Amino acid sequence: MKKLAPLLETITNGPEEMVVVISPDYRVSYASPRVARLAGVEGESVPGKFCYQLLQQREEPCDGAEFPCPLRQVVNSGEACVTSQDYLRAGRGEDILTVDCYPLKGADEKVGHVISILREDAIGTIKPELSWMYRLATIGDLLHGLAHNVNTPLSAVMARGEMLGERLKGIKEEQSAQAAEGDAFTAKMDKNIRDAEVIVANTLKISAIIRNMMQKRLQEEEDTPQMLNLSQLLQEELQFLEANMMFKHEIKKTYLLGESLPFIKGVYYHFSQSFTHIMNHVMEALDGSDVKELTIKSKHDDTALYIEIHHTGLEGGDRTEKEPVQPSDGMWLTQVNALLKPYNAEVKIISKPHDTLYTISIPYAVSGGKR
Repeated sequence: MKKLAPLLETITNGPEEMVVVISPDYRVSYASPRVARLAGVEGESVPGKFCYQLLQQREEPCDGAEFPCPLRQVVNSGEACVTSQDYLRAGRGEDILTVDCYPLKGADEKVGHVISILREDAIGTIKPELSWMYRLATIGDLLHGLAHNVNTPLSAVMARGEMLGERLKGIKEEQSAQAAEGDAFTAKMDKNIRDAEVIVANTLKISAIIRNMMQKRLQEEEDTPQMLNLSQLLQEELQFLEANMMFKHEIKKTYLLGESLPFIKGVYYHFSQSFTHIMNHVMEALDGSDVKELTIKSKHDDTALYIEIHHTGLEGGDRTEKEPVQPSDGMWLTQVNALLKPYNAEVKIISKPHDTLYTISIPYAVSGGKR
């Protein structure tokens, strides 16, 4: 965790940010200097203390119904959460803090630590210096998907390569006897040629996967606004989702991505991360449904671009288009609204059992893409 501390200070704008890293057993692994100062333990050894001792001046874990423990929520669900807490405020009569909690998972997909970012602004507001947290939160998913995508063609390359080597050895040993068996010799050579073609095809797949991953990494790191085609961006993101076996094999997918969609000016990761949050939620909804169908459409008119995502999963309750989207709808929606706020984008949800439509509208005037 010592190596993590400088990184945390860098991505959270230094020691004045309030950041705490906590293990599932409530022990603090890292606390930024401001947290230590406000907790009254500046200069002391913070790592090893329990979070309830440091943040709430308690001697036992928090169990209040008004402010349920976010650590337990993240550890149990494996998902990020946003909550309100009276951390560092006991007996001082100051405002409640907003707490963003993000899981750090190990190779076994279990939550090993939780990053808690304490802030005094309203829920849903993203500070520029915290934007890295949204990108870091998906690195594990990308690496997991890369492993799946690479493993299948690489296994084929290895297996066919071994078989090809063994056959060629046999052909060499039998070479002198093949003159009288021309047809059999030709058949063996044809099979070796086919195997070589399989090896080449799968090697090209690996090359394309790595190239796409590198391109995505570069785009995710870019903070400068650029001209984006959202149909192309959606296609790239959907390719990465093919790493998920349920998405690849169990879901009936229909893509209607307009090729003539106008370019808009924006930051790549604002849109890619928004789509990732939405699709993670969609995958959870489809996982519990017997009918798994997904339709994604992009279109435009004279005033705005529209992304429509329709699925047949199990959504929480009925909703008409007239009902406003609320922060209580979920962390995923809070993050999407925050990421797309610079573009005055609007998210609408129409939902009933096995029939949910998300519509994201992005005005031209704000995006700078009006033709």
